[in-house]
Amino acid sequence: MPTQADIEDGERIDITVQVVAELDRPTSKMAKRLKVRDTAGNEFPLAIWNNNALSDFAWESGRWYELEHAKGNEFRGEKSLNGSSRLRAEVVGSPVDDTDNSSASEKRSGDQLFDTLQDNLPYLSLFPFDRHFETLSVYEYRIEADDAFEDSPMDATYNLAAYLRSSSNAAVTHAGVMSLISTEPLEAYLPDPFTLTGETRVTLRADDTADNETMVRLLQQLMKKSIRTDEYETGRVDRIRTKEPVISGPEGLFEACLAYRLSIEVLPSGDAYVGVEASHHARSQATVDEYMNRVSATVDELVDTHVEHDPETYSTPGSGRLKGVSDKRFTDPIPDFGNQSLADWYERKDRVSDEMLEQLRSENPRLVEVQYNPNSDETSVHVPQLLRVSPRKEVVKQLAPRFHREWDRRAKMLPEERFQKATQFITGLDELPAVETSIDPTPVGPSISFMSTEVDRADNLRFGNDRTADLPGSGLSRYGVYRRPSSFKLHYLVPERYADDFVEFRGRIEKQLEDINCSPDETSYSEYVLGREIEYSNAAAAISDVDAVLAAVPSPTNDFIQDGTIDDPYGEFKKALGKQTIPSQMVRVDNLDNKWVVRNTALGIVAGAGGVPWRVDQMPGDADCFVGLDATRDPDTGQFLGASANVVLADGTVFVSKTQSLQSGETFDEDAVVDVLKDVHREFVRAEGEAPNSIVVHRDGRLFEDVDAILAPFDGTGIDIDILDIRKSGAPRAAFRRNEQFRVDHKGRIFIAQNDDYGFLTTTGRPEFDDSDGLGTPRTLRIVRRAGETPMQTLMEQVYWLSESHVGSAQRSTRLPITTYYADRCAEAARKGYLVNGEIIRGVPYI
Repeated sequence: MPTQADIEDGERIDITVQVVAELDRPTSKMAKRLKVRDTAGNEFPLAIWNNNALSDFAWESGRWYELEHAKGNEFRGEKSLNGSSRLRAEVVGSPVDDTDNSSASEKRSGDQLFDTLQDNLPYLSLFPFDRHFETLSVYEYRIEADDAFEDSPMDATYNLAAYLRSSSNAAVTHAGVMSLISTEPLEAYLPDPFTLTGETRVTLRADDTADNETMVRLLQQLMKKSIRTDEYETGRVDRIRTKEPVISGPEGLFEACLAYRLSIEVLPSGDAYVGVEASHHARSQATVDEYMNRVSATVDELVDTHVEHDPETYSTPGSGRLKGVSDKRFTDPIPDFGNQSLADWYERKDRVSDEMLEQLRSENPRLVEVQYNPNSDETSVHVPQLLRVSPRKEVVKQLAPRFHREWDRRAKMLPEERFQKATQFITGLDELPAVETSIDPTPVGPSISFMSTEVDRADNLRFGNDRTADLPGSGLSRYGVYRRPSSFKLHYLVPERYADDFVEFRGRIEKQLEDINCSPDETSYSEYVLGREIEYSNAAAAISDVDAVLAAVPSPTNDFIQDGTIDDPYGEFKKALGKQTIPSQMVRVDNLDNKWVVRNTALGIVAGAGGVPWRVDQMPGDADCFVGLDATRDPDTGQFLGASANVVLADGTVFVSKTQSLQSGETFDEDAVVDVLKDVHREFVRAEGEAPNSIVVHRDGRLFEDVDAILAPFDGTGIDIDILDIRKSGAPRAAFRRNEQFRVDHKGRIFIAQNDDYGFLTTTGRPEFDDSDGLGTPRTLRIVRRAGETPMQTLMEQVYWLSESHVGSAQRSTRLPITTYYADRCAEAARKGYLVNGEIIRGVPYI
């Protein structure tokens, strides 16, 4: 196979190459300049000139191309390629065979990765360890100190565990205050005043919750050690990035690499798995001063742009918003730094290298202002040469539109590509040290370990005239809403300046309500002036004797809102109407001509007024009601803030909601959770005349609270209570193998771990979208049973049907069940003051 050695100056050559990256063009006569790699691993440039064939060809980093009629070039002994008027390029699979030095992920390509898989079966992007971890023998140590130390005992424990990991090959983690666990004997000395003592052998058990968490931490560390550092940058196992880019922006401002997030699951049985999530991570290629030069932008034009410390030149990570240019330069005295210059401060703090410090002193650049805390107006000065523009979507779209289009197109990976990348990554891992195990590069399918089935979705949603259908959209169109509001007086609240624009939208709303057999009993109308909050409050106070309000409000990005000329009416209307217990639905004026928002807006009005657009016909199991529970914490302090609950009856209709915020002196999560459950029980008895026999609790995310403490008040009541974690983060993807290709699977796919209270569920997918829509691969929900005895399949089918019960989502399924999703929406509305905190909320005014 021809390689770089076969290139001759001025002669045409047919050669197979892989695009590695896009290079800068030294002249405008050059359409594209690429770094390519041949089958022998040699890397060299390929220049495509404006008058060549394929001058506008969309080359993709990482792909192999078979080139025909490329033209050789030799300059000062270095061989490269040019295009030609007859240049041809055809995408091919990796031609590299097992005899070269390429990585394992390149050695196995295409169907070879999946030749053991069966057709017509579902699979997860989850890969099994080749050994069980029912038990794991480890070493436990105590930490002693012979003098005082600054950190808290727990912080010291964390820091010493990290120190030992860096100075040995062992995986080391905390096992409590001043206690460590290691996979191997530790011989390293600790820094003063600490010493390791009391080495003992202990056995971790997978069916013990605390031991299980320790196992997972150890395996995460060992996984990190098995990742090849010549190919990947690995901060943590949930942040692994290829060193080589796979997308290079033609503007030269951004590039994207492949990024992987690994999640480790150890089931109580000892079965262990690695979940692999692949994505495209964008990273900046130039500093702030380089951006301004390349795009001819000023600092003022980049105000409010997110920036981050350049990891290659500045020692401490950080990010914030650019707020303007300072009147100070790098060597000027600055009062906030004790009247020393930033140059002197950096030198004392060792923030930059000596070479960079010398360069910056020589250039003496003007500093920029950066806002690090979004909740404070205070800014700090920094050096534009040491900052990069953060590659956020909105920034990338503005500064590098061509790169953004390619990045956005590649982001939504279909199942075949996604499973290929996940499997290739697993194939390239080394054996995990210390525990003598590898990862099987075969994705999990139906097996002894995992049972798989599918929810029977046939006509289980009930609409008007007691007719059933399998999809909300088709059921509404044919039969109308299940139950209209007992009273339906609708009021329109519209800005004066948008009155004419609203006329057509109002007509479409009323036509939609008529089509679903739910026309209002009465309508009324008023206008308001865009201005200050007090004027909005007065406009809301003038509304009375109505069952729902549809208010048109400007977008929060409206120029007049942004510059402070007017206040945003959204929040003020929500608060004012909430205090009047009038449900409100908002529509942004930017969407008045958007036909896709009409149906969902109409359904929100119907539900807010007390109607039921549709219900579940036959809910699996015997549950009388479901409670969605969302316990919130401050992301900065970790402090518990409160609990919110949303109660759903057995037919999927919302019963009541409540939010309980933290009060003075309250510290325990369980207190608020139990309080919410008691209120649920009381309201159910009041409405139904008897106590519920069976309650299923859905916890949003992982249940950190003490399950026994939550169940204790209900001991002896005869009420069966099941408690489930509904975890949306970190769950694997699902796909269906058909005709030797991974395809988008049907929604309602269930995987249940045998002999474990653990499973995965898809709530999106076919028939609402498939591979042709380009929307990517459906994510699963991870569902873990924490208490109760109802069969796991029944519990998961209930979760599925509650995901089909979102009253404002008729076009496409929503991923989460309404239990947890509505609890979160209710809590958010209460935090913003739209609802009265601590009181029972009837209906769904928060959607």
